[in-house]
Amino acid sequence: MYDPQQLSFVGSVNALIALGRIPLASEVPLWTTFGCILAARLFPSTGAKGISSIDWWVIFQCAFITWATNVSINYGNEYFDWNLDRPGQIESIKRSIRERKKLEDTHGDGEQEVDKEELNEKIMGNTTRIIHDGTFPPYTALLLGAAWQAAVVGLILYSRSNDGSPFRGFPLQVGIISSILSQMYVGPPIRLHYHGLGEGISALLLNPVAALFGMTGYYTATTGRIVQLSDILSSTSSSGFSLGPIWNLLAALYCFEQARIFIMHIQDIEADIAGGKITFVVRVGHRIASSLYVLFNIASFFLFQRFNHVCHRQLPSFYTGWLRGLTLVAAMTIPIAAITARSLFAQIPPARPLKQAQQGIIPILPLTVLPMIVSLQVLLSPLILSSAILLHW
Repeated sequence: MYDPQQLSFVGSVNALIALGRIPLASEVPLWTTFGCILAARLFPSTGAKGISSIDWWVIFQCAFITWATNVSINYGNEYFDWNLDRPGQIESIKRSIRERKKLEDTHGDGEQEVDKEELNEKIMGNTTRIIHDGTFPPYTALLLGAAWQAAVVGLILYSRSNDGSPFRGFPLQVGIISSILSQMYVGPPIRLHYHGLGEGISALLLNPVAALFGMTGYYTATTGRIVQLSDILSSTSSSGFSLGPIWNLLAALYCFEQARIFIMHIQDIEADIAGGKITFVVRVGHRIASSLYVLFNIASFFLFQRFNHVCHRQLPSFYTGWLRGLTLVAAMTIPIAAITARSLFAQIPPARPLKQAQQGIIPILPLTVLPMIVSLQVLLSPLILSSAILLHW
């Protein structure tokens, strides 16, 4: 379907930014930043005694690497999912053409009015459209993904040429492995998401692995002691870095993220089946995926509580700020989880959502709205936790 948009230079840049969902790629760097701040707070050998003594250049490097990698993956996903998205995009473009023709027939020359709303309605409302309607060739997404990944490699090489680089030992190793797995989320040769492996891998990489990368990267850069895999897995450490009770926190973060990942894909079950994308959610179905959302949220709360118990005994100075931050996160998460769970179970096919008057105290929201709400909840969580740790040093 050919319906290219006549965009200005600024409009083209904005459209390409939207294609890579760059503003929405902030979750991973925020959890990475949280990991860096956690390392600065828990390990005195990093030299941090407060906000002013934190090495923010190291944090920027760690956060940028995860952010740029995530943006690269977004572009790659658009390219490798092109065939899957094609039928829906064709229908969307046809509707747009019919609406424009109707407007022209009604108002005569309606082009000017259409142009004013074109960027918001056509491009920002459907970010993938520009590589389907002829505005940009499909390989544009692949080239942009490669460019962002090249920026990642460039920063790593520059950082390693100087002292105090976070990209040595375990942080570099886990970063390389994570990048490879992330690029194969929908890309060849494995295409994890097409074979039921995408949800689990993405939950690990987006949250606990990102936080662990930040912790080990910050520790390596600020202490000069290179963290190795053996330091992560054993109780004794040659570098002085040890996770100890932090394993409970990482497990809680995984469950916290895994619940969100289920929400992101429940609404896509029918489209994924039609496109041959047999995700884990497709395999288990709407009802089981909804139950897993609830179970993983409950598991995360138990694991957070277990970490709190250890912190109260072993890390009393850290515990106060951490508890205040976690309390705010819980106050935000519990109502959202309740609304999301009720909405999911109320709309299990072939059931239909209840009318507004019959909904009761807890509202029922459309499946298309739930991913936005839950994603915002998970996006704000590292900001709240990091701020609480910094403010109660």
